Amino acid sequence: MESLWATLGVVAVVVIIVFVLVALFLAVKLVRKHRQVHQPDTPVPAKVAYWLSLAYTVFPFDLLPDPVYFDDIVVLTGGLIYVSKSLTRKTREAGQPD
Repeated sequence: MESLWATLGVVAVVVIIVFVLVALFLAVKLVRKHRQVHQPDTPVPAKVAYWLSLAYTVFPFDLLPDPVYFDDIVVLTGGLIYVSKSLTRKTREAGQPD
């Protein structure tokens, strides 16, 4: 029985480390996207997606109970992916002659 608790402890530590690493990665991405989103030519839907995903992550309402941050990570990642694709599309369209 002691071996089971030791194994569960190790798994819990690994899960926490993974969550911390993902959170740090998302924080860096968030700062970089923040600078890009505040450009005047950024499309409004990209700005809205950025701010809504950030608000969902920060505010206390959740789809899953609060100790589980999986939904926050998914929503923030989805918002950042949408903003990245939107900005890439905007850059590609700006480079094409009319």
